[in-house]
Amino acid sequence: MQITKTKQRVLMFLWLIISIPVIVTLLILMSNQANLSQAPGLLPRLKIFTTTNRAEVSREPVLAELQSPQFKQTADKVFAALPAIVESLGWEIKEINEDKLRLRAVVSTPLWKFKDDVVINVLAGADHSYLLASSQSRIGRADLAANSRHLQVLLEKLRHAGL
Repeated sequence: MQITKTKQRVLMFLWLIISIPVIVTLLILMSNQANLSQAPGLLPRLKIFTTTNRAEVSREPVLAELQSPQFKQTADKVFAALPAIVESLGWEIKEINEDKLRLRAVVSTPLWKFKDDVVINVLAGADHSYLLASSQSRIGRADLAANSRHLQVLLEKLRHAGL
């Protein structure tokens, strides 16, 4: 069976319509440090990043890269370093609550300037302190790993700060 030139063009057009959004989505995921090859695996990560608009740093995270760091310094000392770190990331600080050791900031995404809300809490443990944080998009149902990237960048800055 021979395919006519018209059918070939239609098939090529359909292939482009389908493949371009897939390629763009994968490129965005890669630029957002989605770590698609890490646990819990490609399909669970794709599901997370294409169906949620929130990421959390916690003591028992779904994604290993969002594990809550522990610090040898007191919670007050770690919290005191946060404003400078957050400002160095170009985030806009909205609230600093020293009593609750909570900082709220807004991140604007580079290309479309979408606003994501970040909340950072420093908590005291028995002989250490630790950090819990969340980042959530204000609009949309999927963030393509943007919120995860915000938190990964924050954690990296904290590591480099020597806390």
